[in-house]
Amino acid sequence: MACETISENKTSVENKFFKILTPIEWQNFQKEKVFPGSKLDQQDGFIHLSLNHQWDRIWQKFFDSGECYLLEIDGSSLISELLKIEANRPGGEQYPHYYGNILLRSVVAIEHIHK
Repeated sequence: MACETISENKTSVENKFFKILTPIEWQNFQKEKVFPGSKLDQQDGFIHLSLNHQWDRIWQKFFDSGECYLLEIDGSSLISELLKIEANRPGGEQYPHYYGNILLRSVVAIEHIHK
């Protein structure tokens, strides 16, 4: 997936990020205490995150499952050099992408969401 880097300074955008996981992904994350990304994340080479105003649209568009888990991630717990705010295509909307693994201790809130 080609992305255009807009900003590498996470503090200029937000300090909390959101990740939607399937029940199996959430169960594995709790067990392993580290999240290397979903299959798509691993294929793209980074973990797709969302800002607060983006996660619902992502959930509706990309998740067929009737239930998921919405994780709120403390941005200050992430390695700033691995976090990039990038456009999903030239001139497109900017999304946070994390080029590393996310530790369970970075999750500050969890919401079980249903369609």
